[in-house]
Amino acid sequence: MAGKWILVPYNFTDYDERALHYVIRTFADQKAVHVTLFHAYTPLPELDSYSHPGLGRLKTIMASMWTEVREKEQELKRVREDLIHNGFQENQVDCMLRSRAKNIGSELVEVARKGPYNTVVISQKPRKATRAFTRRIHDALITELRNTEIVIIT
Repeated sequence: MAGKWILVPYNFTDYDERALHYVIRTFADQKAVHVTLFHAYTPLPELDSYSHPGLGRLKTIMASMWTEVREKEQELKRVREDLIHNGFQENQVDCMLRSRAKNIGSELVEVARKGPYNTVVISQKPRKATRAFTRRIHDALITELRNTEIVIIT
């Protein structure tokens, strides 16, 4: 576990791209750095295929949502490849995609605590309307994580 273990929540926004550029500029070509890209998606319910026949439209919608999750997984892998292309070794970058069971702040705290992470790099949207939401995520990280460097990219 020696070295710097970085958790980067990634939600496919331009702001998340800024966080990635920070990670590349700051840590590329350093051998003792490990980066995990993390994305938590809203859980999708399982449908019984033999249940009510009126669920046909809902099943179509669910299939579309599962396709979107698979596309996010592929995009996360492409972002991983981008990090590798920009100076990281393959064994230095991982992806973590999982269904969200809690709010995103709690999910991040849980992942950071259970893993070897000593740094979390997150982005912040500067618009006023989104500050309340992102502030809750930042507050959760700052109040719940100890001995963890939290880098907020604006």
